[in-house]
Amino acid sequence: MPNSAPRIDVPEGVRTCGEALAAAGGRVFLVGGAVRDTLLERKVKDYDLEVFGLSAPAVLEALARVARVEPAGDAFPVFKVASLPGVTGQIDVALPRRDSKKGPGHRGIHAEADPFMPVEEAARRRDFTINAMMFDLASGALADPYGGARDLEARVLRVVDPSTFTDDPLRALRAAQFAARFELRVEPATARLCASMPLGELPPDRIFGEIEKALLQARRPS
Repeated sequence: MPNSAPRIDVPEGVRTCGEALAAAGGRVFLVGGAVRDTLLERKVKDYDLEVFGLSAPAVLEALARVARVEPAGDAFPVFKVASLPGVTGQIDVALPRRDSKKGPGHRGIHAEADPFMPVEEAARRRDFTINAMMFDLASGALADPYGGARDLEARVLRVVDPSTFTDDPLRALRAAQFAARFELRVEPATARLCASMPLGELPPDRIFGEIEKALLQARRPS
């Protein structure tokens, strides 16, 4: 696994969206699973972008110049972009946001967009360090404020922020399926947090979704 920034082959359509957003004054990062899967030398399936420095209307205007865009998300701005060259399905383009607990369960999370927050703060809302890495499309630099690359190399699954991790009980099941799919060891403090979370707050379809991923995508689900 490389210690330097990964080389990510971004499809033409994703690159075009990034360039349009950068031309409008945004700083554009590839986030989440695409960075993680590249470091694991796995096939990248999802290309999600996070845009700093632009308001939601400015993001929509820039994307609409180069692609077909569909706004989505009631609580915070997310834009679905489809029919991109080299991409199967849609990509999500979102603004950085803060999450806070307002009610029970997975749906009790309130999100507030803030395109001008620091990159480190934006990454803090992620569940695990391996999902908190961000790849700057313009510079090719890897932003990894919580040591996700180090944890991947050590095959460890670790929470980003223990003080907010338990706000969403779905994360306990995500820990199990990530550990199975990527053959990771759950760090002891992370395992204790997961064991304390009230899974009864979750709707059955969300529980089934995480179990299904573990069973169908892990080489050894046990």
